[in-house]
Amino acid sequence: MIVGVDIGGTTTKIGVVNDGRVTATKRIPTLGDDALGTEPGSAFADAITQTIRSMDASPLNAIGIGVPNGNPFTGSIDRAPNLPWKSDIPLARMLKDRMGVQCALGNDANAAALGEWKYGAGRGTNDLLVVTLGTGLGSGFIIDGRLLLGPHGNAGELGHTIAVMDGRMCTCGRRGCLEAYVSIRGIRQTYLELADSSELLQQEGVKPIADAAQNGDDAAVQAFRDTARWLATALANAVAFSVPERIVLFGGIARNGDVLMNPLCRYFKEALFYIYEGKVELMLSALPEDDAGILGAAALVDP
Repeated sequence: MIVGVDIGGTTTKIGVVNDGRVTATKRIPTLGDDALGTEPGSAFADAITQTIRSMDASPLNAIGIGVPNGNPFTGSIDRAPNLPWKSDIPLARMLKDRMGVQCALGNDANAAALGEWKYGAGRGTNDLLVVTLGTGLGSGFIIDGRLLLGPHGNAGELGHTIAVMDGRMCTCGRRGCLEAYVSIRGIRQTYLELADSSELLQQEGVKPIADAAQNGDDAAVQAFRDTARWLATALANAVAFSVPERIVLFGGIARNGDVLMNPLCRYFKEALFYIYEGKVELMLSALPEDDAGILGAAALVDP
């Protein structure tokens, strides 16, 4: 039995994984030290214990953690800007000390890539690119059957390649990053720049914009077209230096279906260097929405 811990900016999902299936889950808020009244290791250990306590299952073997800015070499969360902790958190060591089992920690997008490769739409490939489209834009590369990490564990950051010179300010402090355009925040900003009214933006997320696009709203349709063009160009560039057999998209934005995928497939085909035509599949995740992050985290310790 493996536990996967998927840590997000507001919510953490914990799941028990057996044979590539999530069999029990628990959600807890991702809170800082002051709000928790304790340090993160104890809080997560308690939540994991509660998740597995009532199960008639084999003993816990390992814990995998997927988290923004997760460093796989140190097992620490390194100053993640969208998380509530002010310093580096050696969470893998904390959980290993408390739970007494192997514990591995990695970047959430890299964990997602492993999850798709082992359990989802990436099965059977040796070269895979997985892109997570949500609050930010994450990416993970499998090349020649190995996860690309780089010397510091943070290689493959497609979201922080420059999409627009001197463009929008990104949360990383630079201007023009792809994430500033292709993310929930990015699409909402694009719609705001195109629409006559900001009424739709009184609702959270991108679903209101997607629904408006489905109903023919010109600004919403154009917002998704612009988003698709920026993403398609970035994916075509990524193909040129990594040549994946398959590109898999998942996350809140990807779940909007045809309103994104139709223009994305068209622009991707136009942007792709001709020598790669017909050699790269572009598709959506095959993992259940609520299980993807948990399975990705579990994949960090699943042999």
